[in-house]
Amino acid sequence: MKKKISILLILFIFFSVRSYALENGLFEMRNKISLESKQIKALFLQSKDIVLMSSMWDSSVMTMMQLDAYFYMVGIFNSVKIPNEDAVNYLINWLKIIKSTSELNIKSLDAVTQTLEPKTKVCKERLRSDFSELNKNIDSELSRVSVLKKATKAGKAP
Repeated sequence: MKKKISILLILFIFFSVRSYALENGLFEMRNKISLESKQIKALFLQSKDIVLMSSMWDSSVMTMMQLDAYFYMVGIFNSVKIPNEDAVNYLINWLKIIKSTSELNIKSLDAVTQTLEPKTKVCKERLRSDFSELNKNIDSELSRVSVLKKATKAGKAP
């Protein structure tokens, strides 16, 4: 009987969060970082801070790729009828990797002490803000995925 209740709980949670990648801020943050990367790239030819601009563009593109990979993982995860603990752990670990990369990007941006052109400085601050906001969204997503982890653990109980 416990197994049936656990399976029903897992299925309820699974179907209630079926499209949570689009409902939370991660998808919106991906688009926001994408727009910022386009603005950075547009300034390449005009800026004297080309090394920093290039680095900021690289970090924004890498973040978008990591988020895209997460969305694909969520799609695969959603195609499984009954999720298992390993799959949930994989999602959690990937989110932690994205967050640590974002934290590294913030530290790198904070370490820039040279005098920057005004446009470069604005891009730097916006990108730093985007990475901070992304980390908040990842924390929220980790909370949501942790609920799934608890549900999958409950499903393994005899």
